[in-house]
Amino acid sequence: MRDLRPVANSILNSYSGVLFFSRPAGGLAILLFTLVLNPNLGLSALVCLLSAYLCARLLGLKEDFLRLDFYIYNPLLVGLSIGYFFRLDLLSLLFLVLMGVFTFFLTYGLSSAFSYYLRLPVLSLPFVIGSLIATLASYHYSNLFVKALYARKLFLFTSLPLWLDGFLRALGAVFFMPHPLVGLGLFLVLLLASRILAFLALAGYLAGSLLVYLFTGSSAEAFSNLAHFNFILIAMALGGVFLIPSPRSYLLALIASAMAVPLTEASRAFWERFGLPAFALPFNLTTLLVLYALGVSGYRRLTGYYRGTPESTLDHYLTWEKRFPSTAWEVELPVSGRWTVWQGPDGQFTHKGPWRYALDFVITDEEGRTHGGDGTRLEDYYAYRKPVLSPVSGRVVEVVDGLPDEPPGSANREQPWGNYVVIHDQRGFYAVLAHLSPGTVKVKKGDWVVKGALVGLCGSSGYSPEPHLHLHLQTGPELGSPTIPFLFSGYLRNGEFHALSLPAEGETVEPALPEKRLKQSLNLLLGQKFTYEVQGEEGSEEILHLEVKMAPDGTFYLTDGKARLYFAQRGAAFCFLNYEGTNRSPLRWFFLAAPRIPLNLRPGISWSDHLPLEILLPPLKKGLYLFLISFWPSFLRLEARYQALGRFDFRGRIIFNDYEVETAVKIHPLAGFEEVVIRRKGRTLRLRRRENDEENA
Repeated sequence: MRDLRPVANSILNSYSGVLFFSRPAGGLAILLFTLVLNPNLGLSALVCLLSAYLCARLLGLKEDFLRLDFYIYNPLLVGLSIGYFFRLDLLSLLFLVLMGVFTFFLTYGLSSAFSYYLRLPVLSLPFVIGSLIATLASYHYSNLFVKALYARKLFLFTSLPLWLDGFLRALGAVFFMPHPLVGLGLFLVLLLASRILAFLALAGYLAGSLLVYLFTGSSAEAFSNLAHFNFILIAMALGGVFLIPSPRSYLLALIASAMAVPLTEASRAFWERFGLPAFALPFNLTTLLVLYALGVSGYRRLTGYYRGTPESTLDHYLTWEKRFPSTAWEVELPVSGRWTVWQGPDGQFTHKGPWRYALDFVITDEEGRTHGGDGTRLEDYYAYRKPVLSPVSGRVVEVVDGLPDEPPGSANREQPWGNYVVIHDQRGFYAVLAHLSPGTVKVKKGDWVVKGALVGLCGSSGYSPEPHLHLHLQTGPELGSPTIPFLFSGYLRNGEFHALSLPAEGETVEPALPEKRLKQSLNLLLGQKFTYEVQGEEGSEEILHLEVKMAPDGTFYLTDGKARLYFAQRGAAFCFLNYEGTNRSPLRWFFLAAPRIPLNLRPGISWSDHLPLEILLPPLKKGLYLFLISFWPSFLRLEARYQALGRFDFRGRIIFNDYEVETAVKIHPLAGFEEVVIRRKGRTLRLRRRENDEENA
C-alpha cells in the first residue's frame, strides 16, 4: 500500500495540477466532479492517465512518471478531450490507451528537451499536440465519433450576470465541462487551495474578456467565448506560479492575458478552417514566450522551485531571501579578535564605482580611537602587525611582499595596494587582502590555503594613511578587476550573532568561531534515530520516532515518516532549512524553536531569525496573510529572537501580530536535541528525548 501512495498522489495531483496547485485532496474533488457529472468524460480521462502510468511502470520509468509530478496532467487532458468527442466503448478504450501512452512519451521527451535547452516548463503543450492528433485521426474513425453525447442537463444558474456566467463556463471548459455548476465547483476548490490562484483566475478572465468587449462592442461575444479559459490559465501561470507573487507579477499576468486576446481569436479562426479546436495553444505560446523573455533578461523573481501553491512559494521565497541571501558570496572574517569597519561598500574615501564592494578594518578602543599615544608611530596603532587570516579556502595566485609600511599620515600613490595576497576560490572568484606589513607574508604563489590560515600581518603599505586591512572579492586575478558583493558567514557584534551579513561602517565585530563540542553534537549523521516523548496538555502523550535521511540532491533531513525537516551546518551556525509536511507533525516544533543555532553558544549571546508562516499559522490563516503579503510585503512583520542561556541551551520568543510563542531548547551533549518546549497562550507542548536512547548511546 505504501508503494501505491506516491502513485495515487501523483495521479490526484495531475487533476489539481491543471489549475496549478498540488494538493491530492483538491485533485480528488476534481476527479469526483468529472466522474459524477459526466461519467464518460471522467472515465476516459482516468483510463488515459492510468495507461500512461502502466506504460511507465512496464518500461521501468515509474520514477520518471512521479518526477514529472503534475505535468502528468497532459495524458489526463488528452483523455478528457477524447471523452468529449467519443463514447467510451471497446474501440475508444483502445484509442485512449494508445493516446495515453503516446502523450506520456511526448510529455517525457518535451519536458526534458524544454528543460535542458530552453530552461522552460513544458506546460500543456503535449496535450495540445496529442489532442490535435486524436481529433485529426478521428476523421477516419467514424465508428468512434459520437453525436449528442452530452444530453445530460445541469439545471442551475439560469440568471447569472453575463460576466460571471462566462467566467464559470470558461473555468469549467478547462476540464471540457463548460457549465456554471462545474465552474463554481472548480472555483471553490481553487479558492480553498489558493486565494492567489482564485484571484488571478478571475482577474485574468476579466482582463482578456473586457478587452474583447472593447474590440467587438458585444458583451455576448466577449463573455460567451469558451476559449477565454486561456486568459485564466495565463494569469495563474505567470502571476502566481512561474513568477514570485507580487504586484509586479500580477500586472504582468494581466498584460499577458491581454496580449493573448488577438492570439486566441487568430488561433480559433485558423483551426476552425480545419474543423479543429485551438485547445490551450494561446496559453502555451503566450506563457512560454513571456517566460523565455524574462529568463533571458535575467529577471530575478522567477520561481526556482514551485511548492504546490503560490502562497507556499511566496512564503518560502520571502523567508529564504532573508535567511540565506543568494546575491553575494559567503566568506569568513579575515581577522581574530575585535575589529571595527573603517570603510564599507560605497565608502567615503576609495570604495567607489567598480571597486565599491570592499571593507577596510581597524582596531579601536572604547573611545573609538585607532591608536594610543599621539599616533605618530606605526606601533601606536592597535591594528599594526595583528594577524590576518584567509577568508576562503583556495589557491594563492599572486603575492607581493617587501614594500615598506608608510608612516602615519602618508601614502604610496604609485603602489596603492601595498603588499597583498590574491587567493582563487574554486567557486569562481578571487579574494584580495591588502596593505600587509613587509616581511610578514606567510604564503607564496601556488600555495593552497584553508579558511582561517595565517596569511600575514596587518600593515600600512601602499595607499594607507594608517595601519588597516583591506578586503574585497573580485572577478579576475588582476588587481583592479571589478569587485563583487560578499557576506560573512557569521560574526558577533555587541554580543549578538549575525549570520550571512555584512557589518556597516563604524560597527565593531569579532569572529563567531564554532565550539568543537557543540558542532559535534549538531552534526547529525545519516541513519541516526531519535525517540521523543511528546507531552501535550492534560498529560496527553505520544511517541515520536525520528530518523536522519538524505534526499537525492544530497541534503539531509529529519523525518517521522509524515514530514521532513531539512538541515545543514552553514558556516558558524546549524540551520533548519525547510519544512515539508502537515501542520500536525511535531517535527515543525524543532524549526519553530531552533531555526538557526550559533555554534558558539555562551550565556548572553542573542540572535534573530526569520520564520516561514507555514510552521507558525494554521493553513487558512496562513493563506489569508500571504495573500495580503503578496500585495504588501511590509505587512509581514515577524520577529523571532533567541538568547543563549548556556553552552547547550537557549530560549526564544516569536511575535507575529497577535500570535506570540515562547520556546526553550536543550541540546544533547552527545548528539541532537534533548528537549524542545513550546508555550503559547498558557499551553505548553514538550518534546523530551527518551533516556538511554539506545540508537544513539
